[in-house]
This record gives sequence, structure tokens and C-alpha cells, in this order.
Amino acid sequence: MAKRTDQDTKHYPEQVKLVILDLDGFLYPYNKDYIRAAASAALAIRKQYHLPVFREKEAKKLIEEAKKALEKDPDDPLFRYIAKLSDRLEEKGLPAVSVIGMLEAGYNIWKVQRRSGEAAEEGDLAPPYKEMIASACNLQMLRDQREGSKKKLTREELKAKIIEGDVGITRLWHDHMGTSFLKPDSALAGKIRGLQEAGVEVAILTHSCRRGQGGAIAKVKELGLADLIPERYVFGLEELAPHKKGKHPEAFEHVLAAVNHMLHKAEPILPPETVMGDDTIGNLRGARKAGMETVWVRGTNHELPAHPSRKMEEKLACVDHIYATPYQFLDALMASMNAAKAAGPEVKEQGQGRTTVEQGGGPR
Repeated sequence: MAKRTDQDTKHYPEQVKLVILDLDGFLYPYNKDYIRAAASAALAIRKQYHLPVFREKEAKKLIEEAKKALEKDPDDPLFRYIAKLSDRLEEKGLPAVSVIGMLEAGYNIWKVQRRSGEAAEEGDLAPPYKEMIASACNLQMLRDQREGSKKKLTREELKAKIIEGDVGITRLWHDHMGTSFLKPDSALAGKIRGLQEAGVEVAILTHSCRRGQGGAIAKVKELGLADLIPERYVFGLEELAPHKKGKHPEAFEHVLAAVNHMLHKAEPILPPETVMGDDTIGNLRGARKAGMETVWVRGTNHELPAHPSRKMEEKLACVDHIYATPYQFLDALMASMNAAKAAGPEVKEQGQGRTTVEQGGGPR
């Protein structure tokens, strides 16, 4: 697959006053320590929720059943979530039936590679664990409802089971994951400090729970960023509900409004002066709708083809800049700010189109 290697032709806004960063999979890589912790957490949640390991034939049958039922009842949340998650897994190059069983399979592959000494790319060992857990949970609920052992869940009840409370799957996931797989990142801290010294505010917006073991604040501390990014600038899942990152702008607007409220400045930061960085393209749609500059850090193991499909092009329509690592993104942004400062106020924003950078930046 040929890679796109366009030069950095699009300029950042003349003034950048706020950078909002994603956390999971963005500020730290999915390395082998993460894989080990994720597999352990997934198996612990499976045991706690008594989730079965679905056979491929059974899982496929349940997914097909949910999609057919969705045509007749498009408002049913369970049918919709099952269909959405199966499509998302297929988009990532995984079969739609890759649910909990793949957790064990992925972990076993990692163990074999470790014993054999094979070199493996970090991103190759990072299946979407949380999506698989949600898939298995949803399929189990569908099977229970079909067999009459449980009543049909409302949207609110399903949301509470997945997200809310101390026993929601999202909370349990981060509790079991903890933070032992993280290490201080002095290179990352240095780049963030450089932006702040240049007058840029830096905040974090994440789907992680904000507090608790394995929460966003604990992760920021383990990464060595707590002295740079205060707790009040860390926005997590609990604070954003009912909004979330994605195609809607509300979550991004909430963060910008909160930062402006804390700064108490006569001239608030505007959306065009804000840059949002994320490793998930879908999360940038809402940021673009909110009027922000968008950056997709795709990861070194997710190459951008020279001729993307129409579906990929539609996704990329919300992306202003593309980088392989967060180091490259922060370096490019700092370089753009320095260049604008050196050129003086007469220089106006120039250039069109997306940016893809394949070279430079710090360590992965």
C-alpha cells in the first residue's frame, strides 16, 4: 500500500491560544505493557459480568438478528448499538463477530511472539478491547431477551449498564487497567511546556473516567504531566454526559467554555484559535463543527493510502492536519507559531488542503 507523503502545506491559525488533547492511545502508545494490562482487564470484566465467549457462528447469527430487527424498530438502543459496534469492528479490519473470544486469542498471540522473540509492531497487538467487551455485553443481553430470561432494556438502562455508576463497564475497565503500564514521558512534557511558555493553554478531553483508579487524572500523573496540566483542565466522561466526543460539537464547546470561564479574560479564546488533537477521526467531526482546527494523529502503524476510498475521504474531510505521532504534531505546531512570530503581523494564513507529515518529531 503506497503511503501519502504530502508536505506540510497548510498553516495553523495565525494565533493558537488553546490546544485540546485526547488521552488514551494519543498521549501514550499501545505498547506491550498496555496490551498485557488490557487483556488482563478484559478477562477480569468478562468474569465479573459472566460474559460468555461467543462462538463465531452464534455471534454472527445474533448480529444478523439485531440488524434485521433494527429495520423494523430503529429506535431500539440495543439493536442499534450491536449494529454500530459490528460495523466499527469491520471498519478496523476485524470480523464483526470478533467479540470476547478475540481477547484471549490476541493475548495468546502476544505470549507466543514474546517467547519466540519475534519483533512485532506495537499497533499490531492492540485490538479494540473495549468495543469487544461492549459487543459481548450487548450480544449477551440480546440472547437473554430472546430467551425470555430478562426484560427488554430501555436506552437509559442500557446506558447506565455501560457507562454510569461504580459498576458500569467503562468504570470497571479503567479500574482493572490501572496505570502500571504508563511511564513518565519527559519528551512529551517538554513539548507541552514549550507551548505553554509560548502562551498556549493545554487541556485534555477524554472518554476515560476522570477520577478513580485508572482514571484520566491518574494517567496524567503517571505520564509526568500533572505539574503542567492541572486537574481542572482534565475533562473526562463524567463531566461530559450526556454529550460525548464524536460528530456533535457540544463536548468541545463545553471544554472551550470551561477554559474561558477559568481564565477570566476580557477576550475569550475563540473556536478558530483552538486546536483539537485525537487519534480517532470520528471524534474530530464534532470539533470541526465547533469551529476548531483539527489534528489526526493516526499512529505509525496506520498508514494513509495514496488513494483513499470514498468512505475514507469523507472521514478525512474533517481533518486539517495528519501526523504519525503526537511528537510530530506538537513540533509542527510549535514551528508554525515560531515562524509566524518571526515573520511579524503582516503574514497571513496561507495554503490549502490537509497536511500529512511522515518525518521528524520525537520518539514514538
